[in-house]
Amino acid sequence: MDPSSSWLIPKLSLITQAQMELDRRVAARMSRDQLCALVDDLIISWYQHMSSLDQALGRVRQLEVQVALAEPPKPGWPAPSAEHYRWAQELASGLRS
Repeated sequence: MDPSSSWLIPKLSLITQAQMELDRRVAARMSRDQLCALVDDLIISWYQHMSSLDQALGRVRQLEVQVALAEPPKPGWPAPSAEHYRWAQELASGLRS
């Protein structure tokens, strides 16, 4: 895995791990109806969180491109081709939608 993306791997604190274990034990004792309601809430929450995460990661990618373009070119590196500029435009238009 790319070390620059290691921040995407959640690292739960001991307190959070303990709370998670307590929640799991409570869920194990729930009735079928209670579990169905919980699953419904979790599905809604999952999609909302995924949308937020997708938007945040899109913004991170956009900022990474801005930082890369703001840096001076490395000595000896070829200038970007027309194809590179086309890719950048496609990426930028995809981030805005």
